[in-house]
Amino acid sequence: MMRPLGRAAAAGAVLLALLGALLAVDHQRLDSATMDEPFHALAGCEYALSGTYWANLEHPPLAKLLAGVSAGLAGARPPRLPAPFSFRTAESPQPFLYQNEIPPERLLAAARRPFPLLFVGVVLLASFAAWRAAGPVAGLGTALLLAFEPTLVAHAAFLHTDVVAALGFLATVVAAHRALMRPSALRWAGTGLLLGLSLSAKFTAVFLVPILLVLVLVRLLAGRRETGRFSLAPLGGLLLASGVAGAVLLGVYAVSMRNMPSAEAERSARYFLLGRLASSGTVERVARISRLLPPAGHYVAGLAGVAEQNRRGGGINVFRREVSIEGFPSYFPVAFLVKSSVGYLAALLVAAGLVAARRVRPGFGALVFLLPPAYVFLASAASSYNIGVRHVLPAVPLLAVASTVAITRGFSRNVGAAVLAGLGLLQAGETLAVHPHEISFFNVAAGGPSRGHLWLNDSNLDWGQDLVRLARELERRGDVAGTTVAYFGGADPRHDVPKARLFDAATTPLTPGLYAVSSFLLAAGPELMAFHGDVPRAVGYQRLRRALAERGTREGRVGYSILLYRLPEERTPPP
Repeated sequence: MMRPLGRAAAAGAVLLALLGALLAVDHQRLDSATMDEPFHALAGCEYALSGTYWANLEHPPLAKLLAGVSAGLAGARPPRLPAPFSFRTAESPQPFLYQNEIPPERLLAAARRPFPLLFVGVVLLASFAAWRAAGPVAGLGTALLLAFEPTLVAHAAFLHTDVVAALGFLATVVAAHRALMRPSALRWAGTGLLLGLSLSAKFTAVFLVPILLVLVLVRLLAGRRETGRFSLAPLGGLLLASGVAGAVLLGVYAVSMRNMPSAEAERSARYFLLGRLASSGTVERVARISRLLPPAGHYVAGLAGVAEQNRRGGGINVFRREVSIEGFPSYFPVAFLVKSSVGYLAALLVAAGLVAARRVRPGFGALVFLLPPAYVFLASAASSYNIGVRHVLPAVPLLAVASTVAITRGFSRNVGAAVLAGLGLLQAGETLAVHPHEISFFNVAAGGPSRGHLWLNDSNLDWGQDLVRLARELERRGDVAGTTVAYFGGADPRHDVPKARLFDAATTPLTPGLYAVSSFLLAAGPELMAFHGDVPRAVGYQRLRRALAERGTREGRVGYSILLYRLPEERTPPP
């Protein structure tokens, strides 16, 4: 029977998880479609409603499948795809979102609906893991540390794969730990189920395979030291989990492409890899797999395409006002440091100090929760796709569990509770101070969100989330028709600000007036267009950037992602 402290801690953890989810839902109301969301919504509705898989092979289907089911229940139709299929005539993401059977706001809200619930799952599962390791104080402290973690709260509102990946990593690691400590076929099968779901949610979940192997080998060696015998049972359990994971992974893909003939599945994989400029040998090898087992072909095609993109450079990366195609090895550690709250970072520092002072002696449980974040950060150093701290989001709940357990064990119960409460409330204050702009959060040591552009951009600051807020600001000013909008994101300015002049970098002249410009376009608009071979627009964005820097007057901002400038009449020098 649960004691009063345990009951209060459990109720508190649930309440905190719900409060964090409410923050996500609240900022979601006015968040316009971010850069990738229309594409993910189209893909999800294709998988869920049409049962084909032409769109978005660069991501596994699970998160989009959930979004597609939710959107379908709200009345959305599937995307219009020609037969035989052709990308040239297939419906593209913005027409799908804005010309559907239901209004775009309703479609987007429905597609986003599952993700705050997954956020609740992250908070409660992490709380449960810490509770099992160190008691109810650790469980409640973990819930407090994660319920207001700004990056989690930000991305819990959006149709994307990152919160799903965080939940998948956490659930798989917790289940594997349980199976290693109290082995049974059922526990290993459960681990395999969670591993399969993780693999079907995000390609970075492949990191879990070597992580689990290392944990099994460490446990195997520890067992030999304890008993003097060398048991291969943990390896057998991992093999069982791997078999179940493979079946689950292929099953999720099979559901998503249930109405897709084998020949079309192969053609889809070929189209995708050719678009990623994969070698002919790679294309043919994947095509053979697709002919044998179409779901496996799609998964391998996605992995191969992501690897090819990473090798060639995935796009434009912005780091400390520098722009690169190759990426920056220190990008993700720095992004983590400037995008995490001071309260969260302080918890990590206190925990590390307790370990260094030998107040806490880490055991196998510490390895379970620290190895995955270490692997994620080490692997990220080789990535050429530096577009957001969200890509290391799986590390956040695992580090929270490790730190709260160390703090609880390193201090007396009352002192540990006070430390966790103080740090958690500090973080809550930091997050509430920027609400509803959590996606643009930067901690006070980094200068706050108003100086975030000095560090990072893209989904760390400007993912296109503030277009609806811009429309409201221009209405308040009574200056919609006189404003030129240069927007970066997934929303359609013609829908939200139809009376404004939309900036086409190739053709729009720089006339006097108010300009609303996405921060990312100022940081990397010319470089992005040049990367895609669009020289006229690269020149146009450079012209805009120079004019705003030399002649523009800042008149404010919308959120932290859209800047307002006024351009005066250009003075002509006297003859």
